[in-house]
Amino acid sequence: MCGIAGVFHYADPEASIDRGALERMTRCLQHRGPDDEGFFVEGPVAFGHRRLSIVDLSPTGRQPMQTPDRGFCITYNGELYNHAGFRSRLSAHGVTFRGPSDTETLLSMLAQYGPRILSEAAGIFALALWDRRARRLLLARDQLGVKQLYYHDDGRRVIFASEIKALFEFPGVPCELNPQGLNEYLHFHTPLFERTFFKGIRQVRPGEFVEVDHNGVRSRQFAENDGFEPRQGGPAETVADLRGLLAKVVAEQLMSDVPVGAFFSGGIDSSAVAAFAKRSGQRIRCFGIHFTHKTVIDERPYQEAAAKALGLELELTTVDSRGFPEDLMRLTWFQDQPVIGAALIPMFHVSRLAARHVKVCLGGQGADEIFGGYARYALAHPAHVLTSWFARRPGAVGAERQEVAVGGTLLKQLADGRNLRRLVRRLQPLESWSGRYFENFAQVPESLWREAFPDPAILSRNEARGTFDDALRRSPARTSGDKLLHWDIQTYLPGLFHQDDRMSMANSLESRVPIADPRVVRFALHTDFDLKLRGGATKWILRQAVSDVIPESVLNRRKVGFDTPAESWMREEHKTFVRDLLTSSEAKSRGYWNHAGVIRLLEDTGSPYWFDIVWKLTSIEAWARTFLDAPTVMSQGQLTYASS
Repeated sequence: MCGIAGVFHYADPEASIDRGALERMTRCLQHRGPDDEGFFVEGPVAFGHRRLSIVDLSPTGRQPMQTPDRGFCITYNGELYNHAGFRSRLSAHGVTFRGPSDTETLLSMLAQYGPRILSEAAGIFALALWDRRARRLLLARDQLGVKQLYYHDDGRRVIFASEIKALFEFPGVPCELNPQGLNEYLHFHTPLFERTFFKGIRQVRPGEFVEVDHNGVRSRQFAENDGFEPRQGGPAETVADLRGLLAKVVAEQLMSDVPVGAFFSGGIDSSAVAAFAKRSGQRIRCFGIHFTHKTVIDERPYQEAAAKALGLELELTTVDSRGFPEDLMRLTWFQDQPVIGAALIPMFHVSRLAARHVKVCLGGQGADEIFGGYARYALAHPAHVLTSWFARRPGAVGAERQEVAVGGTLLKQLADGRNLRRLVRRLQPLESWSGRYFENFAQVPESLWREAFPDPAILSRNEARGTFDDALRRSPARTSGDKLLHWDIQTYLPGLFHQDDRMSMANSLESRVPIADPRVVRFALHTDFDLKLRGGATKWILRQAVSDVIPESVLNRRKVGFDTPAESWMREEHKTFVRDLLTSSEAKSRGYWNHAGVIRLLEDTGSPYWFDIVWKLTSIEAWARTFLDAPTVMSQGQLTYASS
């Protein structure tokens, strides 16, 4: 994995490049690529590259890279897992290669076929391509948004980079809050689609390419969704096909000339990825994290038992509360925006552990959003609400039998008036499944957020709901359940990938996500929703597909997620840090919130929403300190917390 940056003066072909600014931008990304540095400057266009050497460690893999005729130049962050197939295809057309890197394959693909060929690319990437003959810059991002790419267009030039902070090293790029990004963070935990937390800075959307030439800037999708028509074949055939696809994809994603490891929590997703990797014949070292805090369950015994059952090497690291203030400030710098949730802290520390031993780690990220791993999806699926409810009633039959026998037990269980009342309460959300799902996502009532953000130009529940409803209307998904999955894949999942990328790359570690491979996602989109939520179980088809590679104890364990003691840290051990941050003179001066309302929310410790609210308020202030108040030290990433 790497870091890329550059500039193109599209309205002024005679403009000269500010070489010093280009070098500062590029070196701001040094953590993404500590192994090498390269530059390309030609007239009004310039690229900078920081390299983390993983495939082809020789000089033939250096970037920026040009075609032999110098007609095209690329700077690229990512991996192309199916590049061997493209090499064969290109070789048949007379293309020759100087080395084995996937960068050269991708460069030749784009030169030969144009940006639409990216729809066939199975990989994670963000890239910039200069077409010398057409005098055109191309920016592109992978289909799921695993890698990120940002740019600022001032009407005369485009400046781009892998991380937003690098853009501010170039003169004239504004560093201002984007109110729409803040509103979306409050409702959806992350800015959506092309938006960011900064006014005038856009992110290339997943599956999008952006063309820049003398006519200006245009964007379009290279990865159009081909619908959600269900696959042919019964459940058994579908399960077998998914099992084979996962094995193939994991084996391909082991592609590397350096050691590869795996993140391991002991859950279904990470266990399945590690088990498939081990079956491919490669030695896999696994890395995990645990807490010993009184408010969370210590997962270590379970993780060690799961690793032993799978025959995996496992190394764990422990995180305690001592470093929380410094972690939050430092990790906000890497994030470029307020963070989704406290899971970024264990992600950072497990990445730091892994980076001591390997340069690449595979993980199970994306499985919940792609295969229906959250109970909230049942809000749009009446049959699942019924079967899961009955499966949990005393004396209910097994989940598989329940699907057949539900009618037989229905009258018997509803004869009990208490059961009938419970079922009515459970079904009430189905009156407006989209509304219930939106409220589930937004979490905090509008009335509470309004105390801190009274300005409707900053906080708009109607605007957020409109964005959500519009996306559901536009979705080609056939069922309400698939519409919700499609929403999460388009919005929440890129936000999680952003967090995953920043925490791993902060440690110069490449994170790969086999379950979010575009071929697996395409398979999932064409799988009937009833095979995702079935018989009271989430991710049913994924559980079935991996049932022969992971033990039953892992397969049937209750979902626990990445549980952290962050709420206790903020309420107890580090309440002074939180209070100092939110009561500071800097916090009082913010024009986007009502500071008295912020303090009221902070002091309402009995509210069931206290942690959700205070986490976001604290994250927003940490972001403002890091970016709005301290632009001159951003490139060092050295902001720390000092108690007043």
